[in-house]
Amino acid sequence: MRREGKQLRQMVVPLIVGGAAIAALDLARRVFRHAQLFSPSPNPARSWNPADYGVSPEAIEEHWFETPDGELLYGWYCRSPRPVASAVFCHGNTGNLTTSADVIPHLLAAGMNVLFFDYRGFGKSSGRPSINGIVADGVTAARFHDTIRPQSLPSILYGYSLGGAVAAQVIKRHPFDGLILQSTFTSLPKLARVIFPRFPMHLFTGDLFDTLSVIRRLTVPLLVVHGGADEVVPCSMAHELYDACNAVKNIQIVHEGLHKDLFHRDFDSVVWAVNRFATALPNGSRHLPLEAEHLSDVLIHAALRSIRRLIRRISPAPQTAVIASAAVSNASRRQIRSR
Repeated sequence: MRREGKQLRQMVVPLIVGGAAIAALDLARRVFRHAQLFSPSPNPARSWNPADYGVSPEAIEEHWFETPDGELLYGWYCRSPRPVASAVFCHGNTGNLTTSADVIPHLLAAGMNVLFFDYRGFGKSSGRPSINGIVADGVTAARFHDTIRPQSLPSILYGYSLGGAVAAQVIKRHPFDGLILQSTFTSLPKLARVIFPRFPMHLFTGDLFDTLSVIRRLTVPLLVVHGGADEVVPCSMAHELYDACNAVKNIQIVHEGLHKDLFHRDFDSVVWAVNRFATALPNGSRHLPLEAEHLSDVLIHAALRSIRRLIRRISPAPQTAVIASAAVSNASRRQIRSR
């Protein structure tokens, strides 16, 4: 009996230690993902006034829209005077939509209507950011965009930095006529190897945001925009994405461009590339989603949505007044345009 008990202990202890190590690794991975991926802020870069970013307030409509699981997302729909396409813009991992708002005048100049929006937990949007959550928010924004964009225009999904990786996941779930990736990495593990060359941080990322595998299956035109001296995402990753695409594709490398300054460093060439890409898109030849939403996800989202609506009904948040104000503002702008 003593011998059997000793043998049993010898078998159980490694299992317990191994299980604890796996649990600790998984916890560390989750903490690392959240800490490194998301740096949201409720505060605007300068203000929430579009004029402070070089955009006429009359060119922007404020919108609130609800996710399937009951979060409220905030966005601006920006209208170009002579649009050739309409896009959904997925911003990067820091701040909120105002962090990238300086590019709005450039995209409008390129003939693009653009829906800028904040993921959950960013800016005025409710909730807390998560990997699955921000991808779901991108899908929600894509569906909302289809309800407000001119149907005669082709639709584009535009992703910047981490937003490009989000966009790659979104286009698997919602159809678009074209995809633009700006300063985007091939996959999170590969980026971790670049940023932390001496430490095995890629072990903590998991197999996340594999943009390259999506691009290999892309069936609509792709435009890759990248800085030749990008200090965050190596320019070699832009060429990898371009080479992997089997659909119609273009690439625009900004000489000596960094991660955040492409439009400012070479306004003419980037605006021209975006306009040429958008103008050439056919309307209606859309990339079909590769993944359908599971029934279990639909049921879970429905339950969460009901709970959050009940909470808002019982204890209305300050957001309610903001939403009402935005609705009034939208209505007044529609009346002005109709006159």
